[in-house]
Amino acid sequence: MARRQISFRSWSLRFNDQSDDVLRDITLRIEPGERVLITGPSGGGKSTFVRAIAGLTDSAIVTERGKRTSDALAIAYVGQEPDEQILFPTIREEVAFVAETASENLDDVDERIREALQSAGVTNDPDSSTGRLSGGEKQRVAIATAMAARPDLLVLDEPTASLDGPSMGVVRDAVTRIVNDTDTTLVLVEHRIALWKHLVTRIVVVADGRIAIDGPLDEVLTAQRSALVALGVWVPGHSRATKPAAIERGAKPVLVSRKLVSARAEGAKSIRLPSLTLREGESVALVGANGSGKTSVLRALGGLMPPRGGRIEYVGVNESPHEIAAKALPVIASSVIQNPAYGFGNGTVSDEAPAHERAAVGLRGRDQRHPQSLSGGERRRLALATALAREPKVLLLDEPTFGQDAHSWHDLLDRLRDYLAEGGAIVFASHDQLLVRSLANRVITLGEKR
Repeated sequence: MARRQISFRSWSLRFNDQSDDVLRDITLRIEPGERVLITGPSGGGKSTFVRAIAGLTDSAIVTERGKRTSDALAIAYVGQEPDEQILFPTIREEVAFVAETASENLDDVDERIREALQSAGVTNDPDSSTGRLSGGEKQRVAIATAMAARPDLLVLDEPTASLDGPSMGVVRDAVTRIVNDTDTTLVLVEHRIALWKHLVTRIVVVADGRIAIDGPLDEVLTAQRSALVALGVWVPGHSRATKPAAIERGAKPVLVSRKLVSARAEGAKSIRLPSLTLREGESVALVGANGSGKTSVLRALGGLMPPRGGRIEYVGVNESPHEIAAKALPVIASSVIQNPAYGFGNGTVSDEAPAHERAAVGLRGRDQRHPQSLSGGERRRLALATALAREPKVLLLDEPTFGQDAHSWHDLLDRLRDYLAEGGAIVFASHDQLLVRSLANRVITLGEKR
């Protein structure tokens, strides 16, 4: 195989609407066949960096200085938000678009589609609608689409962030097969080092727009463990769950749900939620495999869609949640959706949430940034700050710890615990078992046979 080297030399990048560089003085070389894990603090520049590695820079948006070169012929990139990458109405059409583009032999297309879907663990009917997929299912389809290119450079930005535990293993194993069988160069952004430590050989820590640490993974984990922890890196074995606070005796109910039936879309399968009485100061976790209905249940409880059946009642409110006026709903039930970028309506971060709430979730120094320019983890924290500013009775949170480093994760947990101590109540969906064990007073598993 010809050498497919990627290199940066004294390279910096600045968004044209900002005064400071977001990445500074980067010098890095990635050799063909290397397996590189990029990690570091949320908002430190990881996603911007890997987009540049994949060649996804636009001179109309950014200005680059220094030298960036890449000899890769076929590059596959999967970003943080699969919603922003899926274009076609069915899974087959989505994967086929890349397969047809990448292959000179049309007879090879069907085999590429089958191979890609199998390798990424996509078990849905290939002719099913992409619009009816859960966030985690979309992520697997996006990875399958990338794999259909049979790339010599595979760039993945937090590919398992929206996946349940078994699906994480499926995706990791699929990526492992690809790089082992094809000598594909792998560049991977992840906070979960433990999941990938047996595949990647090199770790690059990006913090505050610079490369803070670069070296062999095992050597860095051993010799620079303290430095990694100080930077907020999720060092394997370092973090431990802490018990959630007990609910006060006599706490009043704030939400009652009976025989709730929900669905992701018209014609989709129904999801049933066990009877639920949520009390002040209580946190309930919804867990289950991708596609089990966690997001749909949250949307129904939060009034973002009508239930298919059953009853949802907020104590002291006469209407069902989906019938409450849009202006009144957020002070009763405030939702932080899986892709919070859809909920921002202002031009600056400071206009979205007050300073004290931004500071409480670790969002500092971002006041004049546009909300859409934030990293995935920062967007979630901003959406949470916005929701908390409304002082709702109930928070509905969908994968709130997506994209968080260890420091921002603990900031988020502390703020949610303060909210509960003030009498708030939370229902959240998450695959983050550390969060579930640290925050939830009760756990409801969806998708189980009853």
